[in-house]
Amino acid sequence: MGRTAGTLIVVLAATALLVPTVTGAGFGGLEQQSVDADLVVMNADVNPDGTAAWTVAYRIRLDDDNATQAFEDLRADIQTNPSAYTDRFGSRMRSTAGAAENASGREMAIENVTVSAHEETFGQTYGVITYRFRWTNFAAVSDDRIEIGDALSGLFLDSETSLTVRWPADYQADSVAPQADERGNASVTWRGQQNFGENEPRVVVSPQDAAGGDGGNSPLIVGFLALVAIAAAVYALQRYGVIGGGEPAEPPASMVESDDTEATPATGTDADAGAPPAELLSNEEQVLQLLESNGGRLKQQQVAGELDWTDAKTSQVIGGLRDEDKVETFRIGRENVVTLPDTDVTGGDGDGSNGADGGNET
Repeated sequence: MGRTAGTLIVVLAATALLVPTVTGAGFGGLEQQSVDADLVVMNADVNPDGTAAWTVAYRIRLDDDNATQAFEDLRADIQTNPSAYTDRFGSRMRSTAGAAENASGREMAIENVTVSAHEETFGQTYGVITYRFRWTNFAAVSDDRIEIGDALSGLFLDSETSLTVRWPADYQADSVAPQADERGNASVTWRGQQNFGENEPRVVVSPQDAAGGDGGNSPLIVGFLALVAIAAAVYALQRYGVIGGGEPAEPPASMVESDDTEATPATGTDADAGAPPAELLSNEEQVLQLLESNGGRLKQQQVAGELDWTDAKTSQVIGGLRDEDKVETFRIGRENVVTLPDTDVTGGDGDGSNGADGGNET
């Protein structure tokens, strides 16, 4: 397959943010030009029928008053006349899909293009322009297998751009090429700078039961595991004298609570023995799990410290969660606080102390 589709989407990632330059003066009319975003985050959520829900977020650092005011004007302009932005963006995406359609032989379409603008504050403040759209037949589907990536063959990611591909939770990855920078239960992420080869990036997934995954255990294996469990239970009852008439055995020390010391409450992963190990969670799932185990609310710096992440990575992951309305953010003084939706923000400031002003939501 040629590199046409990949080349076109490079143009999209680099120049499709067609908005007045944030450092320019004046916003008279709708003169549109490219803007150099500081971060570009591309997400493709692929459905079993091969259609993908895409999100492309351009993050622009607002590091002075002029840039901040320019972005405020831009946001107002987008809210007043969104079609001026979605029409141009949609046209470029349709060109990209057209090239991919010719190369793959699948009929494709770009639908439901929308645009929004908001600010995010994680250590520093960003203006974020987010485009969302639906790409039909983005991935090939054959016998329940989803083959993702031929529409992006030869894609180039610059050093400030990332691409995340997600698939249904009841599917598992059979192959990923090239090796991803980050991998979750149902997602892979590549970060730039990266120049994919022909027929890359590529992800092939299939239903878990069809590939011998979680749903693929045969009745024989299930029966054997049940017998093992029963035998273990009988042995335990005999050991502790519940059956068999023997003298009760001394229970393990870990099962005995000392009379003169108070039991130490479980914390962290010990408190969640049934939770999956952190290494099996995506970055987004790690943040959500951390928030849930801390009452739904933490300072952004605490998230970075707990997960041993850089500020930049923490900002990017939480920014993606906010784009998907999975978390909310606000500020208390100079601290940035992250909460789960509907979490009471009138109490603590993310570390157990009480905030005086409750924070200002951005």
